[in-house]
Amino acid sequence: MIQISKYWCLCLIAMFALTTAAFAQEDENYDEPVIVYDPDEVDGRDGRFNINKLVIGGFGTLGGGGGITNDPFYGPVQANQFTYGGTPFIGYRFVNDRWISGLGFNFFQQSTVLNPGTGETPVIINNVFGGRILSRYLLFHIGDPAGIYAQAEFGRNRGRDKYRLDGEIIYKTDPVSTSSLLFGLGYTSNHYQGFGYNFEVFYDVLAREEFVPLWSQLVPRIGITWGF
Repeated sequence: MIQISKYWCLCLIAMFALTTAAFAQEDENYDEPVIVYDPDEVDGRDGRFNINKLVIGGFGTLGGGGGITNDPFYGPVQANQFTYGGTPFIGYRFVNDRWISGLGFNFFQQSTVLNPGTGETPVIINNVFGGRILSRYLLFHIGDPAGIYAQAEFGRNRGRDKYRLDGEIIYKTDPVSTSSLLFGLGYTSNHYQGFGYNFEVFYDVLAREEFVPLWSQLVPRIGITWGF
């Protein structure tokens, strides 16, 4: 039988005690693993609502100019126009973090001051309301977290002209409805969670010249977004 000296027995006992103490200390300091949010690998297929996938934003349209317009009452006449509007929306990352879909609301107002040369200055006010559906996809990053995205949206809008002279409405046109189909690119300063600013430029393939506030085929926007 092999004889083990007292010295080696004491060493084995000491090593066992140190190992046990180390494991006990590790158990005391053990925490739940931290799940790191990977913005390009968000699983949206579990069917559960996640507020972190919600995207909220709003954009403004502002413009003006002058020129000759063909008015149905005054004929060709010098006119100055000013347009402003807003397009808030809410979206959700259904599939992954790069792709959102959502709904929005449109509002535009255009004021056109006519100068027919008769001493009168009639003003045409056109208010437009409508809604839209949109889909946006992040194409690539430009220095994390900024990025370039592509967006397509379909909108339906309704408006009418009101002629004012000396502060009184003298004529109203019948309401006109029109559709818009926009394709374009945008820049976001923050593709992840949090606020960021956005620049967008679209081309409207369904633009109608007779529907004055929305006739321009190029549609620029500047706004802010939470979550994309």
